[in-house]
Amino acid sequence: MKLFTTLTITTLAFLCLGIVLPASDAVGQQKTLKELIVGTWLLDSVYDQAQDGRKNEPWGPNVKGIVMFDGNGRFSFQIISADRSKSASNNPRSPVGQAVGYFGTYTVDEAAKTVTYHIERATFPQWDGIDRTANIAIATENEFNQTSAPVQDPSLGTVIPHLKFKRAM
Repeated sequence: MKLFTTLTITTLAFLCLGIVLPASDAVGQQKTLKELIVGTWLLDSVYDQAQDGRKNEPWGPNVKGIVMFDGNGRFSFQIISADRSKSASNNPRSPVGQAVGYFGTYTVDEAAKTVTYHIERATFPQWDGIDRTANIAIATENEFNQTSAPVQDPSLGTVIPHLKFKRAM
């Protein structure tokens, strides 16, 4: 009985002093969008959607890509087509074929579920120093979909890129 009384008084003391975990911590707090996207992600699929709804795959089959987000707000993003001539250039500083790469900092709008890429430098010089915002939909903790801001394609007109990424394991 004395042990029961001691345990009861100790429990009440902890409760009164607020030394118990808040309910949200006790059951596990949901991660923010920024916390969820930090890491290395591999491109799973990509297509561009034209204004008339048509879907195009301008990168061709076997396209590869990667995006990396660090916890301090920096990112690196690359997509490279598989269909590139191996003999068109002998200079690694003058690559050939479809490729886009850019890096810089990023910010997340938790309410809007968007990521804004603050591009410092890009393989497409017109993107140097601009911001591009993309909608992010978390499918699972290891998969997300990105719908990027519209891009002007010389042959298709305005298109909206749709990208699916899976966490690198």
